[in-house]
Amino acid sequence: MANVPPGAADRARALFGDLIEGRWEQACGEFRGQLDAGRIARAWAHAATPAGGFDHVGEPSARQVGEYTLVELPLTSAAGDGIGRIALDQDGKVAGLTVQYPRRHRLDPRPVRTFVHGPPGVTDLLTPGRPRRARRRAPVSSP
Repeated sequence: MANVPPGAADRARALFGDLIEGRWEQACGEFRGQLDAGRIARAWAHAATPAGGFDHVGEPSARQVGEYTLVELPLTSAAGDGIGRIALDQDGKVAGLTVQYPRRHRLDPRPVRTFVHGPPGVTDLLTPGRPRRARRRAPVSSP
């Protein structure tokens, strides 16, 4: 984890713990800029409800990508394993967040449900390979 600020992985784990436990106000304090706790609660419910709820955060990994620290965490839910990612800015604030998990089974026609928050440049880092059209339909994004 060369060039990664100390504590980045621990902060990501704590943030996802707050989200999983429904501590919206505490989670909102980690984000850059103003973020409404009700908005993050609704967006989290949008992603977590079909997953059957997230119940475990795995060991995080972190790397530096340009001016951001990107932290990835394995997430375990009733629907299967997923991935959570956050981008921390140079001040250590959360600039973006995404949660993605797979379809429940091979024949499930519903798309992968995601939760995305952050400006376009940051969400591009967090959701590599995701079609631009799908990004515009994400449940939460900020300018």
